[in-house]
Amino acid sequence: MTNAINTPIASAHESTHTPLLNGIVNDPVTHPERTNATLARIQEIIQTLASPFCGSLLTACIRAAGPDVDFFEPIPTAVGEDVARALAEGLGPKLSAQAAQMLRESELSTQEVIHFHRKHKIPVSHLEDDLLPVRGQGAKIWDSKGRVYIDLDSNYSATNLGNANEAIATGLFNQAKLLISQKEDRIQVARTRFLKEIGGMLPDGLEHFYWQNSGGEAVDKALKIAKAYTGHTGVIAFEGGFHGRTHGAVSVTHNLLYRKPFGLHDQPWVYFAPYDDLTAVAALLEKEVAKTVILEWVQGEEAGVRAATPEFSQGLRELCDQFGAVLIADEVQTGFGRVAGAPGQWFASQRLGVMPDLMTIGKSFGGGYPVTAVVTNAKVAEAMQPGYDGSTFGGNPMAMTAALIATRQMKALDLTPYVVERAEQFANGLSKIDSPLLLNTRTVGLMIGIDLPSSEHVHNVQGVMKEHGAHSSLSTGATLRWLPLLVITAEEVQQVLQAFTAALNSLEGA
Repeated sequence: MTNAINTPIASAHESTHTPLLNGIVNDPVTHPERTNATLARIQEIIQTLASPFCGSLLTACIRAAGPDVDFFEPIPTAVGEDVARALAEGLGPKLSAQAAQMLRESELSTQEVIHFHRKHKIPVSHLEDDLLPVRGQGAKIWDSKGRVYIDLDSNYSATNLGNANEAIATGLFNQAKLLISQKEDRIQVARTRFLKEIGGMLPDGLEHFYWQNSGGEAVDKALKIAKAYTGHTGVIAFEGGFHGRTHGAVSVTHNLLYRKPFGLHDQPWVYFAPYDDLTAVAALLEKEVAKTVILEWVQGEEAGVRAATPEFSQGLRELCDQFGAVLIADEVQTGFGRVAGAPGQWFASQRLGVMPDLMTIGKSFGGGYPVTAVVTNAKVAEAMQPGYDGSTFGGNPMAMTAALIATRQMKALDLTPYVVERAEQFANGLSKIDSPLLLNTRTVGLMIGIDLPSSEHVHNVQGVMKEHGAHSSLSTGATLRWLPLLVITAEEVQQVLQAFTAALNSLEGA
């Protein structure tokens, strides 16, 4: 953005202050979610757009607001027009338009947002406050200071159809005017629309749904359904696996750091086997200590993008059939085209040609809106009886509307062959990078793992890539993980590869 400041004539700022006024003084009818802007946000915008003149311009805005206005409190409506005029006079038409856009995106400053998050967050995870996203379009995000980045996280593969989605926004608006919420066991129109649309995407035979709100919830409920069906509590999970943060999901997640603080590190019903080791699984099934097997076909968060081999996948299905065990495929992250290797492979189970007994789906399911589900066949579904479980919000009309629209978009975009093309572009581009820091890469659809010498290298690479307009925060030790939005363009893939190459070159010369 330019740092030059214009000196407008009176008629110019008269015509430019109105959009600024609309950003400073909120209309609670059209935007009930917002408040009036703060002087702290005004200061941030001035510093971004007109830094050489920020002192005098900020002083003019403070003077217009009056001496009693707190810097971090909403500007009173009565003085909003005076502040807008002062800002317009100092910025001029072009920069005023940019300032109005920034005010529409956030009436709060980055400093305020960081302060409140740090003050009120229970530290269950590391607070990412290196940027404040305020707007999205396709695979890009804009931060509160107007900088734009290609998003390589996609909110853990939840926003695969874009960081903003006008069709989903319109559908949710329309649904919210009719019915916002109905309990899971109440029939509804929105869910029926979805059920009529989903046909052909899921593996054959998986057509019975239990709706949930998060991936961890779906895993918990899949375990309950499996236990109800088998009459056995034992579960085989895998080293390097990750299944979520809820109690049951953590119990079958291998990392001790997630289980031990909650006394879940020595559960008598959970058995961990080495990944890709059929002999170990067979030994446990032979001992009859378990009748349920759960896994990710592509281990992501804890293993750094590690895919099951076709031999292991097929062998696992055969072992479950042989010993009367049920197979749960956790496809919360891999589903809806993320790991497509050919057209029509909406789930990793289809890529591997293996039919699970139960499957958990989520993330991209609602185009970023929270909706997940357990999907199973008729035989397994019949093991559950009324009263065995329940959900207030699972599959509510808003969630089902989002899932319907997202599903339609995935089909209309013919997303799976597009993912195959972009995956090949990433794989080919990475293979051509010659750097001693690049140790290995794994590309499974658009789940990408890149091994570097250390976790410090990963952190440094992410920092330099951010400077080049590509934002990534996901990693597993010394492995950099990319989960780009599935709608990422060929040009954006090239920008990412260029940013990554620049980061490696920068660190080599350090």
